[in-house]
Amino acid sequence: MKCPRCGNEDSSYFVTVRGRTYCRACIKFGRIYTDEKIEKKIIVNKLEEVTYHLSFTLSPRQNEISLQLIECFKNKWNALVLAVCGSGKTEVSFGVIAYALSKGKRVCFCVPRKALCIELYHRFKEHFEGIEIGLIYGGVCECEQASFIVCTTHQLYRFVKTPFHLILLDEADAFPFYGNQVLESLFNKCNGGIFIKMSATLTSEDIHDEKLFIMNRRYHGHKLPVPRCCIMPTFCWNLFLLYMLRKYVKKHPVLIYVPTRKSVMKYVSFLSHFYLVRGVCALSSDINENLSLLKNRKIDLLVTTTILERGITIEDVYCIVINAAAAVYDERTLMQIAGRVGRKPGYEEGDVLFIDRVKSKEMKVCIKTIERLNRMSV
Repeated sequence: MKCPRCGNEDSSYFVTVRGRTYCRACIKFGRIYTDEKIEKKIIVNKLEEVTYHLSFTLSPRQNEISLQLIECFKNKWNALVLAVCGSGKTEVSFGVIAYALSKGKRVCFCVPRKALCIELYHRFKEHFEGIEIGLIYGGVCECEQASFIVCTTHQLYRFVKTPFHLILLDEADAFPFYGNQVLESLFNKCNGGIFIKMSATLTSEDIHDEKLFIMNRRYHGHKLPVPRCCIMPTFCWNLFLLYMLRKYVKKHPVLIYVPTRKSVMKYVSFLSHFYLVRGVCALSSDINENLSLLKNRKIDLLVTTTILERGITIEDVYCIVINAAAAVYDERTLMQIAGRVGRKPGYEEGDVLFIDRVKSKEMKVCIKTIERLNRMSV
C-alpha cells in the first residue's frame, strides 16, 4: 500500500474507514485515500519577457555559476549550490529563474521557514519585472495561479497535481524540511523538470548525481569569520558575557543564542539590568519587530533560540552562542550562526564566540570547516 501524495508505505500510518483507506502521514494537508489517482498536468504559460536588476555586479564566480545554472535548466540537469553564508546564492539564481519564466515555464522558489519566505518574496518583488509573483505560507495564499511562486515547503502539497518546470529550494538542509520524508516526497512530486537546491552547509551525504557548484567567498570577497571557543566553568559564563558585551555594545548590535526558550527568558531577565534587550523564540509573534529594533539600534541585544540561525542579515552584528556544546547546536547550526557575521561590505570582520564548559565535536568541526573554506580556491 502506498500513499499517492506523499509516497508513504508504512502500514502504521494507514487507517481504513467504511472500506476506504487513507494516509495519516500527510493528514495535515487534508485526507487522501489510497485509491485516489493524482493526475499531473504540466502547465505552460504564454511567452513573455521577464527581466531583473541587481543592486550590485555579480563577481566572476557568481556570474559563472549563474550561467551554468541556465545550462543545467536547458539540459535538464539537477544542481546543488554550496555557497557560504552571505555569498549571494539567491542572486545567483535570478538568471535561471528569469530564463525559465521567459520561456513560459512555471517556477517555484521554496524555503523551510515562513520568515525567510516573506523576506525572499519582497526581494523578488523588488528585483523582478514583467511577472506576477505568488506568496504562500501558513495562513496566507496570494496569487496561487502565478507563474512564479514563493512558498514554504509545507505548501508544496498544493502543487502535486501541477508540477513546476523549475523548483528551487533554499536552505535545503534546514528544519523542518531536512529529514522529513513527507516534505521531501512532496518536493520531488512537485518537480516536473529540474531542481536546484542551495545551502551553506550541505555535506557529502546530500550530494548524489546533481551538478555541484561551490562558492567559498562572500560577494565582497572577504573570508568567513572564524569562531572562537571560550571554555570555562558554568559559573563564569555570566561574568564573561558582561565583560565581552561591555566591549561590543558601544559599536555593534549583538545576537545572543541560547539553546532553549527557558534560557531566552533567563538571559533577557539578567541582561535587562544592564542593556536594552529583547528575546525571541519559535513561539514569538514579534520576531520581525525585534529584528528591526536591533537593526536600527533601538535595542542593544537580541537573545534568541536557533529560530534566527538562518536567513537574516544585520549590518555589523556580532554573535555569542551560550552553552554552545548543547545538543541543539550541530555543525550546520553553528556554521549558520557564524554566517550572520561579516556579511555586509564595510563590515566584513566580526566576532563569533562559542561559550561552554567543553569544546564539543560539533564546535571543532564547524571551525575546521570554515577554516578549510577560507583556504579553498574555487
